Amino acid sequence: MGDNTDIIRLRLPAEQFSRQLIRLAVYLVASRMEFDLSQLEDLRIAVDEASNYAVIHSPTDATLQVEIEPLKEYFEIVLSSQLAENGESRSVMPESFSRMIMESVVDAVDLKRDETTYRISLRKQYSD
Repeated sequence: MGDNTDIIRLRLPAEQFSRQLIRLAVYLVASRMEFDLSQLEDLRIAVDEASNYAVIHSPTDATLQVEIEPLKEYFEIVLSSQLAENGESRSVMPESFSRMIMESVVDAVDLKRDETTYRISLRKQYSD
């Protein structure tokens, strides 16, 4: 692990149990990359917020797609799925408490949304 070709991909149902699986996968990969306990906790918090949004705003029959990419410079997690038809008409996680939490524990949060899908990207730099 750790070269630029390693990407772990998960396809999970948009349900609460999937949040636990995402957390576990992120934790296992990040711990192998030698993140310390503080960094692991930061990732857990960010992934909890992002996956909660993903489950709440996806149709019940949707699939969450998760990519975990441990690069040499940083660790990236991307969650994406369809938006529920009755989803919010505003942008993904506008200046909300969830977004503030994510931005305080990871180095970069990228949120994209179009009419039918959304994508949440989280990046955490490695410590020197």
